[in-house]
Amino acid sequence: MKKSDRIWMKVAAIVVLVVLFIWLIYKDETFFQLEQPEGEYMPAADVKILIDELVLAGAKGIDTVSLRECMDRNLTVEADYISYDTYCQLLNCLLGKEGLAEKNDRLRNSILYKNKYKEDFILLKEDWYASYDKLTAFFGLEDAIQKKVVEILCGSSALAGEKVLEQGSLLGVNGESYIYVSGEFADLTFTSLRAYVHGDRLLTLLECLPDKGNIKNVWIMEAEDEKIRFFYEGYEIAGDVPELSKAPDQVREQVADLTFQNGVICETAVKGERISGKLLGMEQGQIELEGYGKISLKEDCVGYQLYEKLREAEQSELSIGYDFSDFVLEEGKVCAFLITRKEKMETIRVAIKSNNFSSLYHEKLVLKSQDNMMVSYGSYGERKQEEIPAGEELVLEIGGPYFSGDRVEVKTEVNTGKIQVLSLERSQGTPAYRGSLEIAETENGLALINEVLLEEYLYSVVPSEMPASYPSEALKAQAVCARTYGYRYLTRPGYGQLGAHVDDSVSYQVYNNIAENMESTRAVKETAGMLLLYENEPVSTYYYSTSCGFGADAGVWNADQKDKMPYLSSAHIGWKDEKGSEPAAAELSQEESFRAYISLADETAYEKDEAWFRWQYQVTELDVSLFYERLRERYAAGADKVLTFNGKGEPEKNPENFEAKEPEEFKKVYGIICLKRKEGGVLDELLIKTDKGTYKVVSEYNIRYILNQGGGVRRQDGSEYESAVLLPSAYLIIDVEKKDDNVVGYSIFGGGYGHGVGMSQNGAKSMGLLGLNCGEILSFFYTDCEIEKIY
Repeated sequence: MKKSDRIWMKVAAIVVLVVLFIWLIYKDETFFQLEQPEGEYMPAADVKILIDELVLAGAKGIDTVSLRECMDRNLTVEADYISYDTYCQLLNCLLGKEGLAEKNDRLRNSILYKNKYKEDFILLKEDWYASYDKLTAFFGLEDAIQKKVVEILCGSSALAGEKVLEQGSLLGVNGESYIYVSGEFADLTFTSLRAYVHGDRLLTLLECLPDKGNIKNVWIMEAEDEKIRFFYEGYEIAGDVPELSKAPDQVREQVADLTFQNGVICETAVKGERISGKLLGMEQGQIELEGYGKISLKEDCVGYQLYEKLREAEQSELSIGYDFSDFVLEEGKVCAFLITRKEKMETIRVAIKSNNFSSLYHEKLVLKSQDNMMVSYGSYGERKQEEIPAGEELVLEIGGPYFSGDRVEVKTEVNTGKIQVLSLERSQGTPAYRGSLEIAETENGLALINEVLLEEYLYSVVPSEMPASYPSEALKAQAVCARTYGYRYLTRPGYGQLGAHVDDSVSYQVYNNIAENMESTRAVKETAGMLLLYENEPVSTYYYSTSCGFGADAGVWNADQKDKMPYLSSAHIGWKDEKGSEPAAAELSQEESFRAYISLADETAYEKDEAWFRWQYQVTELDVSLFYERLRERYAAGADKVLTFNGKGEPEKNPENFEAKEPEEFKKVYGIICLKRKEGGVLDELLIKTDKGTYKVVSEYNIRYILNQGGGVRRQDGSEYESAVLLPSAYLIIDVEKKDDNVVGYSIFGGGYGHGVGMSQNGAKSMGLLGLNCGEILSFFYTDCEIEKIY
């Protein structure tokens, strides 16, 4: 290399070193010229809260031991704010040391703020929160830990009623409860805020917002010049109101919308328009009120029970046929209802079905009475009255002149009058009804509602459910059961949209199918107002015709009902033998034990001489297509009760391997097996093996339906009974007849008539003949229940 080249190379190196030296001096001077950034400092306590929440939320890959040591060392109670040096240490604990992972380093470099801070500088809130958002995303927690706007009403100190908040909690709109972690939330009331939120935990406060919040349809309990107390979502809440919209006495005990901002209630919008009247009907989004017709409900409609203990009420608690409630209107719609009182409920509304109880609707109604009838029709506010002379017919047809407005009401001029419905036919002939009749025109036809005193309703229920020739104490027991059954539906109507509590068929209680009878009426009158109660609530007074010697608990339909109705139990229905013992219900859940019991006479059973106590049913030639069709029908009625085996293992030993799946049409049946019985012996699960799969049928009703192929049932007295829809009971055993491994028929030997839950009517009859009174009969069938007279 030439000497000149070497000289130029040395000169170039010197120049580079001089430039580098100058740059280093400049950089050092720039660093030393850095000043503490201006802005809000980040509190150390909030940093600790948010980092703890990362760990709590499940962030992976964090050196938790080093992290805890770092926080214990730097984020102490004495530390007001977080330094940049501490921030860097925390990043190392969260992301690992530099150079360990490229992804971690990229995040670290994006949030180090190298040219902004010295080690002893205080970190600003804006930088911390920008970093924290990137950290939550890095750990996949951006959907768990979020910035949210939350509307806060109050803390526990503002609550006065029974319902309280846990210590360290705040109440939000819609009744949401939040646990706050940062102390900055402690004294906040009636404000909107933005915060970090994890589930129901308020972590740190970002800012209080100037936005207004709103809660609708609260019940104002008390109002003073600058304070109110209101009821909302079950809480009694006190709040400051610098300026009431009206005088306190015009705000007290009113429904209102409240607007809040910056810690106070700034607006009270009272809704003063109220109406009341008899509730004629109720369905989703609408009520029908006597005197007003059909009125829509607002989506945010709420209800309050004002009598006894103030509480929120459900729409289902409104009493059909009664005027116990006021309705608050807003823009012509109901925004709230107020249940104002609880009085004796002495009337029931019954939907009268068409001939053969086939439909709730009628094409035509023909009415007549021995007394003058008064017809009220037309739109409310323009109602017309018409008198129909005694003995003349009133014809009501779809689209007729009487249906130009709201419901038609027909009643006699005297309280004891009855109205015949000539267009109906019942077992007694033409039925006549006490009380009044209402007729509503619907898209399906005419709905006929009979409003009648509960006691007079029972005059026609008891003879329709139990022969009047039965002993008087059995009739009294039936009257108490029927009254209790009907009374339960006064508070939870079966046909709210029509305005009826029950119908007149076997779906509820058969009503007015058999004419009133003196003995039945006497039983009703002698037990007037008496209900059967369990823990002060009306019980489910199920009853049926005849037992096989044992009854069942409510679990025959759904397993969970057994615990809900502990007063209904499976037990021997008879007296003890000479040794003072009796068969045990639990033993009969075993197939061999039940087969032995049902095959022999039980001389200690109360109903041993009843025709239905034992019966036989024979299918000589199995109709496989009918068998399949009835199986498919029950699947359509409830898929969870007709299950298909998935083919894994043996079906008898693997109950978990069945699933809800529509049965395939089969041509051959290989087996019909009693799979499971409940206490008392009632068949609960039936196994059916076919060429297209194995199926499990669950519940006594489905089993009785599927096994029925029509034909006669022979009772123990030799008489025949045509089996139309169901077999008499599921207290039965099956013996199949096979040919070439296919089931071609089966014989059934069974006992009893009905589902077996509650009171056996023929058992009550036998007990009455033995001298037991009404109370003793009822206490036998409904354990631990009491009879109480409510009016």
